[in-house]
Amino acid sequence: MLENLALIGTGFAVVILVLASLWGACALMGWGFTRAARKTTAAPPEAPVAPGVPPHHLAAIAAAVAETLGPGHRIKRVAAPAHLVDGWPLEGRIETFAAHRVRTGWGPTRPRPGARTPEITKGPKP
Repeated sequence: MLENLALIGTGFAVVILVLASLWGACALMGWGFTRAARKTTAAPPEAPVAPGVPPHHLAAIAAAVAETLGPGHRIKRVAAPAHLVDGWPLEGRIETFAAHRVRTGWGPTRPRPGARTPEITKGPKP
């Protein structure tokens, strides 16, 4: 009985020691990353103003870039796409309607009045 308690206590101590060492390693790496981030953050240069792009759009784009790629990146140019998007909604509708088409090659999809629904899962009769 006492030997079992000693074994359980030793196992528990080993688990706690390993978890504490993992926590310490993670805390040390986090401290290193935080310290490195403080060194690299400098005053960002003045962003060029693109004609026709509202300043709040530039702020949103800059925030998205900073969130996605991290600090230290710079936006050099912002431009609207050169193509018109008139065809995209039509293509979407065509694809939506094509998804709801009735597949006539699979046999009857609705039961006929007074008729028995054929068994289409067994395939054609020889």
